[in-house]
Amino acid sequence: MSDHTFEPRIAAFLCNWCSYGAADLAGVGRMAYPANIRIIRIPCTGSMKPDYILQAFRRGVDGVWVSG
Repeated sequence: MSDHTFEPRIAAFLCNWCSYGAADLAGVGRMAYPANIRIIRIPCTGSMKPDYILQAFRRGVDGVWVSG
């Protein structure tokens, strides 16, 4: 048995006006989130191109989180 556990790499596309503000506030409050999550601030998830998600998978992420 291996001691290595799977840590999925997550690309999080967060709306500048909603979700990103919450993530920023968590950082100001010194709350930690997993290092395997990469936050990508976008102007608005409503106008997000599906190509962003496909490109994230092409670059090797295991999952995508879109939050507005």
